Parts: sequence; structure tokens; C-alpha cells
Amino acid sequence: MASWSDLLDEFQRNFQSDPNWLSTKLQEHLGAISQIRNNTSVMFYASAFLQKAFGDVSITREDINGFMNALYEAPTGNGLTLILHTPGGDPNAVESIVEYLHSKYSKLEVIVPYLAMSGGAMISLAGDLLILGRQSQLGPIDPHFSIGNQMHSARAIQEGFEKAREDITSDIKLAHLWAPILQNMGPSLVLEADKALAYSKELVVKWLSSRKLVCADEDSERRAIVETVAAYFNAEDTESHGQIHVHGQRIGTDKVRELGLNVVNLENDQNLQNHVLTAYHLMTLLFEHGPGLKFIASDRGKWWIKQQQPVPVQGPLPLQQNLPC
Repeated sequence: MASWSDLLDEFQRNFQSDPNWLSTKLQEHLGAISQIRNNTSVMFYASAFLQKAFGDVSITREDINGFMNALYEAPTGNGLTLILHTPGGDPNAVESIVEYLHSKYSKLEVIVPYLAMSGGAMISLAGDLLILGRQSQLGPIDPHFSIGNQMHSARAIQEGFEKAREDITSDIKLAHLWAPILQNMGPSLVLEADKALAYSKELVVKWLSSRKLVCADEDSERRAIVETVAAYFNAEDTESHGQIHVHGQRIGTDKVRELGLNVVNLENDQNLQNHVLTAYHLMTLLFEHGPGLKFIASDRGKWWIKQQQPVPVQGPLPLQQNLPC
């Protein structure tokens, strides 16, 4: 497997003669992954959230156009292998994407090379098989809300309001301490947080119940696992697995398997690991040396790219990769 620095050196040697070297190389590895996974269609949905601090790198409603483009005329008989790297995003957009993929493919497997957080975790829980590496991680699915200039998770808003109620009920003198905080929250925000939590959990329960990710044959056991997984990822306090404490908390391979889900270690197949991690490294180079904020690429060469808006700069322009349309 080529390291990131090896790929960077190779890119720098080839860029002048072949401006599309990165995208061509990535497609080659996606094609190899297809062959390893029994000729499935392969799609890579990636975001530049680790490389770029500005621009919309989250999952949005617009992304469904990219999925439709990438899968246009793609074969469906052998299923879809979806490689995910995303911080998450709009649950409504996530629902549209998952329902579209389910309408096209009877078998959906998800590979997470590193991060699939929030809405990305919801998509990961909507498949039939999850392939994770030792460093891979999912995250809680409770949505975020903006209060002032800060983002807060729906679970934190809900628990904060409940803590205020308990404190004020036990000692009315504490009301003046909570007043400015509650004024910023407002009853409508608390209600929206409650609804958002219920919505995310409902979607995950629906998808886990209809697919093959749960490792159980008996209906009663399956239902119990589904409810526990959905509650845990939704940051609820579960009797058997505890509670997620912060929105960015790591949910790794061992924890996902412990919850009762159908997880395969990426390291079990060294050939697959080689191509997946090389594709991941190529992704980082595409984002570092090009204007893209998000892309969706298929093993058949179909691309959809969301680019950042041009920003006037002084001095030499940074190296940019010519990406396919």
C-alpha cells in the first residue's frame, strides 16, 4: 500500500504531464474495490471537512443530485459498496439519499475508512454490512442547532432544559441564574430539539429493521437490538451500553460490534484495505490541491463535485487539480 507521502511524490511527478492524474488514479482503485467486492457498483462520497475550514462540507439536499449522477445507468444486480467520509449534515437530506439508494439496490454495504459522523453514521446504519478499520469511527446521530454563534446538539439542549427545570423546582432562587440561558433557548428550540431527536431515531429504527445489519435471527432479539442501537446512537442512556456524553464521541469498531451489528474488519482483507486506504489518501490530495468541498465518484468514472466559491487572492495561486465534470 502506498503511503500518503508516496502518493504526493507520485502526484507531483505526474501533474504537469497529466493534470487529471489524481482523479484517474482514484477511479482505478474504486474499480479494484468493485472486483474485490464481487463486482458491486462502487461509490465514494467524500467531504473536505478536515482540509477546509470554510464552505458547506456537510450533507445537504443538493447531494442527491450527485448520487443520481454517479449511479446513472450503473448496474444494480450485485449491490452497492458505498465508501463514506463525512461530518454528517441535514437529516432530511440523509433520508432522501438513503431512500434513493434502497430503491436502487437490494444490497448495500458501507465502508468507513476513517470518519462517518452524525448523518454519516445514519447512512452507515442503513446498510446490510459495515466494514470498519481499526481507526474508523462513527458518531452520535443527534442533530445540531445554532444558538448565538455556537452549535449545540439536540440532546444537550434537551438535557440542559431538563437540568434547569430540576434546579428551579428544587430551589426557586436559582431561577435568576438560569433566566438568561433559558431566554436564549426558548420553548420552540426545545420542542424542535425533541422532534429532531425523535426523527433521527425513527429513521434509524426503520432502516435497521428493514435491512440485514443486525446480527440476530429471532424477531424479538432483532427488535431489542434495533431499539438499543438507535437509542445509543441517539445519545440516550441505555441500560446495557451506557450513554454517549459528547456529540463528537468516538464509536469504534468494537463498540459497533458489541451493539450487535454486522461488522467486518477492514484489516481482514489486506487487498481491500490497500485499495480503500489508497483511495482515502488520494481523496485528501484532491481536496488539498483542488477547489472541491465535496465529491461523489463512481468506479465507472461518474463524478459530481461541489466547489468552493472563488476568493480573490494576492500573489501566486495555489496548485489546483483539474477535476472531471
